[in-house]
Order: sequence, then C-alpha cells, then structure tokens
Amino acid sequence: MNAIHRRLTLALGIFAAASLSSISRAEPAVIGALRADNARIAAMAAGDGAALGKLMSEQLRFVHSDGRVEAKADYVKNLMAGDTEYADLKTSEVETMQISTDVVVVLGEQKMRKRLGPTWSDITLRYLGVWRNESGSWLLVAWQSARPSGTSVVPPKK
Repeated sequence: MNAIHRRLTLALGIFAAASLSSISRAEPAVIGALRADNARIAAMAAGDGAALGKLMSEQLRFVHSDGRVEAKADYVKNLMAGDTEYADLKTSEVETMQISTDVVVVLGEQKMRKRLGPTWSDITLRYLGVWRNESGSWLLVAWQSARPSGTSVVPPKK
C-alpha cells in the first residue's frame, strides 16, 4: 500500500466516522418516531384502540382526508365503534424531518383497504404526522392526510 493510498484510506475513514457520529445524534429521535408510527399502523390494522390510544398525545388533532378533524378521544372511540376496519396497510415514500430533539415529522404515502360500514374501499393517502417525545414516549400530536387526485392545477415544471 503506497503512501497516497494510506492517506486516502485514512481520510475516508475520518470522513465516515464524522458522518456517522452526526447521523447517530439524530437517529434515536427519528428511529423512535418511526417505531411509534409502525406501532400505530399495527394497532389500526388490529383494531386495537387501547394500543392506538397509548401512541397518541392528549393534544392530538387528527385531520382526515375528507377534512374532518378529531381529537384523540373521538378518533379512538370512532375506530372502536365497529364500523371501521383496516387491512393491507402499506406505507411507502417515507421521509422524516427532525424539527428538534423531541419533534419529528413523518411524511409518506399509505395504501390500504378500509371498511366503513359494510363497504370496503381501496384508499391511497399522502400523509404528514407530527410525533413528539412526551416523557420518553413518542406520541402522535398531529396528523393530516389527503387523497391525491392527480389533477393538480399547478403547471408541470419545465
């Protein structure tokens, strides 16, 4: 190994270590929020209102894709009423933004089958969830979803 190769290897090693150390400081919050979001999806699929409630802040504002807004108690109560069921939930295009040490925004797309009353529908949503660390637990404090229509009035970029 010649001297230039050794220096290059050393420089790359230092760069990698510096990069990993800055990533590791951000990872616990992002990973915690993503784990909580995955637990939310599992609780929705299982119809487990108790588990879902434990993942939501008392300050939750849940904005549905049709514009309805619910607080935590109403959202969990309505889910447990028995006329709503979820299946085949798939999340993709997930992005995260760590806003502070205790706040992470999660954006993405969810595809699912949803039963409302006797009718099942295939649904695709774009969503934004805000997770906050409250006393060591990552809780959903805000949610907004929208159904992409594909009919944007914004002209395409050239």
